Amino acid sequence: MIRNYIFVFILLVATFSMINAVPHQLRKRETKFGPCGAEPLTVKIVPDPPVSEKPVTYTGSGTLKFNNIIAGKTIFAIGYGDTAGKLLSDPYYQNFTESYNAGEPFTFIAKNVPTPKLPKTYVIEVDIFDIIDNPKAPSYACASTTVGGTPGEDVYPIAGYPIAGYPIAERS
Repeated sequence: MIRNYIFVFILLVATFSMINAVPHQLRKRETKFGPCGAEPLTVKIVPDPPVSEKPVTYTGSGTLKFNNIIAGKTIFAIGYGDTAGKLLSDPYYQNFTESYNAGEPFTFIAKNVPTPKLPKTYVIEVDIFDIIDNPKAPSYACASTTVGGTPGEDVYPIAGYPIAGYPIAERS
């Protein structure tokens, strides 16, 4: 009888060890940035997701097909907005410190980016542009994401805004 209890105990320990070794998708969800109307960027953030009023580190990378990145001239901006398109704070701007030719992979790191007081659902957008040569500042590349909200919520694919709040999507 004692052997049976020992066998069951070992079996339970082995089972629990295997269950804890399997990564759980619900335990941590990575914030995924998508394209937003210009060339795509890959963006990672730490901490993920951002914590309200705590600094965040952004790491971005990509390859521009048509535009050169010029050190001291080309800018990347990080902005937080609500789902209605209103900015939550002034965007964060930083110049590139290295130049990259079109077709050449690049990386940027922005440390200690201030985070505003965040609502339940908000949008983060990262843009690369050259305001000196283009006063209208068209984006060379960008990425955006909607954080929070209800799973399955319909989102406008370019800006990450809910369709219900977008004037074109409203029925007359």
